Amino acid sequence: MAQARFSIGIDLGTTNSALAFAPLVGEAPPEVLAVPQWDTLTSLAEAPTLPSFLYLPEEAVAGQLRGRAAGGGAWIVGRLARRRAGESPGRVVHSAKSWLAHHSADRAAPFLPWGSDDLPREQKISPVRASALILNHLRGAWDDRFAASGLAFDDQMVTVTVPASFDAAAQRLTLAAAAEAGFPDGVRLLEEPQAAFYCWLESHDVGRDLWQRLPETQGGPLHVLVVDIGGGTSDFSLFALQRDERNPVQGISRVAVSDHILLGGDNIDLALAHTIETKFGGEAGALSGTQWDHLVAACRDLKERALGSDGAPDERFAIALPARGSRLLAGSQTATLTRAELQSVLLEGFFPACPAAAHPYRAQAGLREWGLPFAADSAVTRHLADFLRDRPRVDAVLFNGGSLHPAVLRDRLQAQIAAWQDGHAPLVLANAEPDLAVARGAAHFGALLHRQSARIAAGAAQAVFLEVQTAPAADGEAAAPMLVCVLPRGAAPEQGFEIAPPGLALRTGEMVRFRAFSSARHGRARAGDLLPLREDAHHPLPPLQTLIQAAALGDTATVPVHLAASINAIGLLQLACISADPAHPRTWPLEFNLRPHEQAPAGAPAPEPVPPNATAEALDAASTRIGLVFSRPAGRERLTGAAVLKSLERLLGHKRAEWNAALLRALWPALEQRQSGRRLSADHEEAWLMLAGFLLRPGFGLPGDPARLDALWHIHERGPCFPGKRMQAQEYILWRRLVGGLSRDRQERLLRPELDRLRSGKAPPELVRLAGALELLPLDLKADLITRFTDTALTLVRAGQDATPHFAALGQLLSRAPLHAGPETVVAADLVEQTYDSLRGLDWEEPKLHELHHLFLRAARVVDDRNLDINKNLRNAIANRLEKAGVAPARTARIRGFVAMGAAERAGMYDEALPPGLVLAQ
Repeated sequence: MAQARFSIGIDLGTTNSALAFAPLVGEAPPEVLAVPQWDTLTSLAEAPTLPSFLYLPEEAVAGQLRGRAAGGGAWIVGRLARRRAGESPGRVVHSAKSWLAHHSADRAAPFLPWGSDDLPREQKISPVRASALILNHLRGAWDDRFAASGLAFDDQMVTVTVPASFDAAAQRLTLAAAAEAGFPDGVRLLEEPQAAFYCWLESHDVGRDLWQRLPETQGGPLHVLVVDIGGGTSDFSLFALQRDERNPVQGISRVAVSDHILLGGDNIDLALAHTIETKFGGEAGALSGTQWDHLVAACRDLKERALGSDGAPDERFAIALPARGSRLLAGSQTATLTRAELQSVLLEGFFPACPAAAHPYRAQAGLREWGLPFAADSAVTRHLADFLRDRPRVDAVLFNGGSLHPAVLRDRLQAQIAAWQDGHAPLVLANAEPDLAVARGAAHFGALLHRQSARIAAGAAQAVFLEVQTAPAADGEAAAPMLVCVLPRGAAPEQGFEIAPPGLALRTGEMVRFRAFSSARHGRARAGDLLPLREDAHHPLPPLQTLIQAAALGDTATVPVHLAASINAIGLLQLACISADPAHPRTWPLEFNLRPHEQAPAGAPAPEPVPPNATAEALDAASTRIGLVFSRPAGRERLTGAAVLKSLERLLGHKRAEWNAALLRALWPALEQRQSGRRLSADHEEAWLMLAGFLLRPGFGLPGDPARLDALWHIHERGPCFPGKRMQAQEYILWRRLVGGLSRDRQERLLRPELDRLRSGKAPPELVRLAGALELLPLDLKADLITRFTDTALTLVRAGQDATPHFAALGQLLSRAPLHAGPETVVAADLVEQTYDSLRGLDWEEPKLHELHHLFLRAARVVDDRNLDINKNLRNAIANRLEKAGVAPARTARIRGFVAMGAAERAGMYDEALPPGLVLAQ
């Protein structure tokens, strides 16, 4: 690797990205790289910012652009992509950065463009991939200009910025995107508000431009607030400055950062779209998902056009909507918005006046925002008041980010801060280029780092905690969840911490998980401190996990450990378990599980450690009974799974419906060890399969479930001992019970050999129900099955035969709210309308057709996402039809409007009761 000559700073933004560079030798200020990009289909342009939009052109357009400059990949990044967002929104990815911090989504799964029906799944990309393509475009732009001079990108120092509120998992994903883009090792992360402040410090004299202008602060520290509102986030950071005449930067420390607030320009675009929607002659919610995407893109352009200049309050801005789907509209396809209306949306909706004690409003818990989890309260001022509560007085403020271009918004925020501080207005620091300050500041930071010059003192922005189990109270009541601090806020890079909670031990031979949390508020918590879990202050991270190899530890069932934590030089959190057993000196790194589909249902909290609800003696007796059943031929009575369960009920002392999840899993080893007993007879194999499905249902929820399902899958791959319809049916039932623990690949492999039978209309009921339960199937295959199942159901009904399995499967295939999959698995709303049109002629009051009620309660449910919800008129028609058929209005309410899904309702969607002790998402 050649000697680095430049520090490169990259602002990977939600709306715009930029690259700046500063020489490592000398005092030259940072420069911004003009980035080549397609401006139109026929012209190239260079611009200091690269819009963070990606467009996958149609084949004809791709042929026109192929082999020409400005990137040679399939996806087009930059200005042209942004333009196409308003013309072909289904082929444009935007807000990829916002998805990186959305832990309920699998950020490595290809589901962008979000909600698009224009692209098949194989052409979509993941948030990590989208971010990598933007970074790779910037890397290519640098090399196009400098590589021939021996200054290749890979040889330079590179810093990528992230929101200060990005937690450790989102930071790791950002670095994963950089690695996928081909960035060199050693890329550093820097908080965006810090970078903006570094930019100001590089071009200003702190003594003259700050201390001398604030004479009343001469006797103590001075506090500077950075308010950074971009396209996706509102980010606040507070800095303390001690007077240091020789080196002003030496006395600066970052003392606080805000929580992650998904609130910025994207939210303003949505609010404007809601304001304009009714002006097209329809009611709110009448536009289709495609029309809505067009409208939001048009509002994005309108916002920037209007806020980029001054004008009279009655100045009008026109919005045109394509005629596609116009049957939903009852009027003109053009609407207008005045400048006064625009400013009202901004000031009253996003920057309203509020008292210093204001708190952001919080939405109800439950299934909401299948897409990005935007802040429930859109008032930036309330979020800022909450951040500044109990903080020192703000002496100066630096505004940054594209959303704060309008002076009226900066003036409103300055006035609000003054009102909260008894009239003491903070000094506003000049920022001539809020779109470029972050990139410039990152480049300056890298140069300071290379020269070993003084930098802002800023350790870990957030404290990190792990949940620990504590002893129950004296009265036997379960103790409230407690957290142990493993990394205190402000921890310096490479500073190590060792934490040894009493009795901490790891099980061997399986994956072990820890619930992790972060907090920007707990500045006084030290490593090892125990705190109660507070939902308003502690934010869940993806679970941490590690695998303890049993072979390395001999016969040891558990190993005592303590925890080690640090932030490494490039800004990544590092956690590990270290053996406290001198006989087994080992270290196991803890890694974030960033794939939520492996923890179904998505976003569910880890279950509490509940013991089996049976005595040890009863459990031993039941396990022995299982071993005996599958080690010898059956007696006079036929062996069935139901008979085995009845015998276990007698031994365990209560009915099977009362067995908790821990008890079910505790019985599994006895059954697994006797898998060879399947060979004794067809009855033995059928009973074994039935018990396996019963003991492992629903395929997730307890530590070790992935390993249990792996073992069962290997048995499945070897094939049945007694092939035939009987065993096949039992396997269909088994996998339907366990579908929540199956990966996408396994679900497809289960169904692939059965497709011909499913499409023929002659599949057995158990197979039809299994097909409906496989939520991770490709969308095109789901659409095919929906059409075929609808046709088959109609044929069966007209022939007087039972169509219940097909209606049940359709309800799952069309569901707006999957049980254990993400929103990217939901089929297009048009398929619900198509199915309704086909089935509306049936008698919904007929008792034999009552499964239709469940079908449409799932298929028409409101999930508060325009790309998934069916249109309001159709929802009301379905609700009316269901109520006429006897469905209570309390149940149809979830079709007429958004109703959060609670644990009881989710549990009711399973084919059978879930075992007690399994925690479901609230």
